[in-house]
Amino acid sequence: MQSDRRSDKELWRLVSQEDDRPAFEQLYRRTLHALLGAIYKWADNADEAEDILQEVFLDLWEKRARIQIKNEVFSYLYSMARYKVFDRLREKQLSEKQVRAWMQVMQEDVVPSAAFLAEDLESRETLVSLELEQLPTQMKRVYLLSATEGKSIREISEELLVSPYTVKNHLQKIRKRLKSAAVRISIYVS
Repeated sequence: MQSDRRSDKELWRLVSQEDDRPAFEQLYRRTLHALLGAIYKWADNADEAEDILQEVFLDLWEKRARIQIKNEVFSYLYSMARYKVFDRLREKQLSEKQVRAWMQVMQEDVVPSAAFLAEDLESRETLVSLELEQLPTQMKRVYLLSATEGKSIREISEELLVSPYTVKNHLQKIRKRLKSAAVRISIYVS
């Protein structure tokens, strides 16, 4: 896909000037985990965090022609998320002390550095490796045959002498575990 190689700024230009939906979706996929992780830290629960994230991207799409992003796109989205969280907190009628603490957080500028991004990638790889190491033996064998050797469900089932449904079930469980690990990563790393 062409947009995979484009910078966030180029994707934003396509979104804001040409209403390019695939570019918007790519921008969403690139920033989703980092933003959701940050919002998780501020929100009361996962459902609320996901609602806030959707509000951010909905506003971004609806106001795309009017929004001018001069610096980093991620920083702009991060600020949008912070303001959305602050609005939610204000709706809950926080104490003045809580509002002051939140205002202090709002003053922070966040731009992921190359070191942060490298550390983030390393943390993700480590957590995924740990998750894979904890798999039961048979599940680990299924994963290795599928992911590293590229074997089909039928080929794995024949090699391990198990039913294709068992292989499919193992792969679904592995995906679920890795997805759960990804959520934990975004909460702790972001």
